[in-house]
Amino acid sequence: MVPVLGMYLYYLLKFMSEHISVADFLNLLKNNHYMIPKVISLGLIACIPLITYYKNRKRMKTLKGIFAAIILYGLIAVMYRFNIL
Repeated sequence: MVPVLGMYLYYLLKFMSEHISVADFLNLLKNNHYMIPKVISLGLIACIPLITYYKNRKRMKTLKGIFAAIILYGLIAVMYRFNIL
């Protein structure tokens, strides 16, 4: 969920100032597959505070789940980058 919020934050900062709607942004991603890995990667940056929080609380099982989700998102980004998806 946090990477999706990070992707939405990217939309707010980059595209909302240019008055592009969310639907137009999603169509832009649909038509330009080269942008998808960039948006996913920038969305993963939003996970850094979450990782830090759970690491400092020594909640290792939760941290492992978060890390697994980050790896999954990263693999999807790599697959889009090399046109596997």
